[in-house]
Amino acid sequence: MTVRVIGVRHHSPACARLIQHVIEREKPAAVLIEGPGDFNPRMAELLLDHTLPVALYSYANQQDQSPAQCWFPFLDYSPEWVALRSAHQVGALLRFIDLPHWQYRAISDAADANGTRNGLQPRSRYAEVLQLMCQRFGCDGSHALWDHLFEGEPDDDALQQRLDIYFDELRGDDPGTPQDQAREQQMARWVAWAQQRVTGDVLVICGGWHKRAIEQLWPLQPAAPEPVSPAPTDVRAAGCYLVPYEYRQVDALGGYSSGMQSPIFYQWVWQAGLRGAGEQALRHITQRLRSRDVAFSTAEMMAMRSAQQSLAQLRGHALPLRGDILDALQSTVIKEALDAPAPWASQGLLGDQHHPVLREALLALTGEGGGTLHTDTPLPPLVHDVAARLAQCELVPQSPHQTGKARQNIIIDRRRAADLPRAHTLWQLQLMGLEGAKLLETRAPHAARQLPAALNFEEHWSLIKGEHWFANLIEAAAYGATLESAARNRLTQLTAQGQADVAHAASCLLKAVRAGLLDMGDALGRQLEAAIPAAHDLAALAKAAGLLLQVVQAGFWGQDTRALLERALSVLASRMLWLLEARQGTQTRQMQADVAAVSVFDSLLRLQLEASAGLSRSATLATLLRLARSSQSPPALRGAALAVVYVHDALGDQAGQQILALVRAVPPRDELGDFLYGLFCCARMLATESDAIVGAVHEALESMGSDDFLVALPQLRAAFAWFPPRERGALAQRVAALLGLSAHEQSGLLSLHTGSQALLDAKRIEAQALAWARALEMDV
Repeated sequence: MTVRVIGVRHHSPACARLIQHVIEREKPAAVLIEGPGDFNPRMAELLLDHTLPVALYSYANQQDQSPAQCWFPFLDYSPEWVALRSAHQVGALLRFIDLPHWQYRAISDAADANGTRNGLQPRSRYAEVLQLMCQRFGCDGSHALWDHLFEGEPDDDALQQRLDIYFDELRGDDPGTPQDQAREQQMARWVAWAQQRVTGDVLVICGGWHKRAIEQLWPLQPAAPEPVSPAPTDVRAAGCYLVPYEYRQVDALGGYSSGMQSPIFYQWVWQAGLRGAGEQALRHITQRLRSRDVAFSTAEMMAMRSAQQSLAQLRGHALPLRGDILDALQSTVIKEALDAPAPWASQGLLGDQHHPVLREALLALTGEGGGTLHTDTPLPPLVHDVAARLAQCELVPQSPHQTGKARQNIIIDRRRAADLPRAHTLWQLQLMGLEGAKLLETRAPHAARQLPAALNFEEHWSLIKGEHWFANLIEAAAYGATLESAARNRLTQLTAQGQADVAHAASCLLKAVRAGLLDMGDALGRQLEAAIPAAHDLAALAKAAGLLLQVVQAGFWGQDTRALLERALSVLASRMLWLLEARQGTQTRQMQADVAAVSVFDSLLRLQLEASAGLSRSATLATLLRLARSSQSPPALRGAALAVVYVHDALGDQAGQQILALVRAVPPRDELGDFLYGLFCCARMLATESDAIVGAVHEALESMGSDDFLVALPQLRAAFAWFPPRERGALAQRVAALLGLSAHEQSGLLSLHTGSQALLDAKRIEAQALAWARALEMDV
């Protein structure tokens, strides 16, 4: 009985061919494969007739963090996949021996936040040895080095010897990261168990980095029963499922660090050998370039064919490798200097910095489309729950191939109670990031008044079951077993990701309203409360709070949103009150923010939400009154605070006299317009229901000279812009009376001018006012 450990590179056709020959020739009693051990009871799922690529998707949820996710892809030429199928055919004992992926992803791969271990980068020896080997063999990058050493179709014995030397040199005496060590200890336990369990040979297939450590560790393991991989406590905590995958997802140039570049090229190598793969590569590159209107003549194609043969001979390759083919293309087609090295010569991603011809060639060798799961493959509960919810709501996802009139949008009207379950389902699907559920627009057709976008009651949706539908749903199982629970967890995570971005927080709360998750107020409020101390943008806070108050006030079409929004409003209001108290000076840059923030407190008090928002009514009004009386506060803030205090009867019996005193104390030239802007924003009735304020303003204006009046005019106009036309007419009558105008004169002043002459007169007056303002500015 022997234990043989073969180190492989994931997704290498040469390694897959070696594993297949060894298993068929030696027929080991046990085959142990580096793979998630928690999947052993479900090994039969991998033996179904899937169309590859597929992947084992694992996830784990940790408290207050995003799910840890891991994909373990299988292609036809993956050594692990070939080992699975071949071991099953010879009747060997078959086990995955790695830690569950959802478990080891929680183990730190480095000792500190900088990703270093004892002052070195993790696996630093690995990078150093690769660099030296590339220099020794004259290869541009690790991928070209691998192909040069191993993918040239040597015989099995020579390949095995080269692999052993290569991986031993890479690992050396590097102890590995904490994650490496935990995984290798677990794999060694499995090897020791299998060596005692079977009467024949044991074959171990693992990543080449782990080979040496496993060989050293397994003889040291004590006799023990079969290792048990911990099962997750529930589907929310962790899980592992098969999921369809795509060729682009296993391309190293697309970001998969354990992958090979150009996966479809190596699929051709697996199916037809290097010679056949070279012919396929030339044909697909030619077709793609010409389909993109890139000039690639037959002469250039023949020159490329000749160049790749010459490069292969020069480099000692019996047949052209992938690097020979691509280098030949570059030397044949590219006529100008390049700004960046060839993308296949690095570990980076394929991007816009690379020459478009080279990008297109690599995309031709990446492959399009992906795999499908066998119909008997078990799916997570979320997939079944979504199907049931869609059927219950009579929502039928459409085919992506439907076009024109055949593709109908789903129209939801929130005023209809029957549409609410459908709306909630669609919003919950969108919260999950499901590619096929898309909100196209919202409307409020035939509304009696202009509604804020957040209150639009008609929603237009598209629901399309595209190629990523099942993959998205399976991967969304990390958030929960049902659509509603998954949407809740996802929304909590989205809120946490917003940090101190109050606009993002408000958006998440509105999504909760539309998704029917009205009992999430405490959870979302806590997330916002944790982030809000870093928020200093009063305008953003006021905008977010005002939007939420609009939703509360409207009741959102029959839904009581107070329970959801009260805590968030409490957090926002407390922060705004603190920021308002800190405001000083007379600058007008933040005038809009000041007034909007005070208006929020007006709405809170009107809706009697201050107590549920964690505010004392008396303390809030006392703070606003202090701001109204403070000469250090900006004038617009003083005016708005005074208006709110007045509207909510906090000035007592002498309210009128106090207001007049405060108005008369405002410097007319520099601050009166801003003060009135804030005052009229929250209490227009002070001017329309009483002569006192109009008289005080009239007195202030009469005392001003022409130059001072021109300085104050723009802000005065902004202040009186709060009044609609009818109320402006009432104000004009009060001013006319103060001026002592006769009935005839009042008629001329108050008559509404119509026609083109009125427009021309207005333009003339505006032009004269602007000219005076410019002249005054030049004098200053």
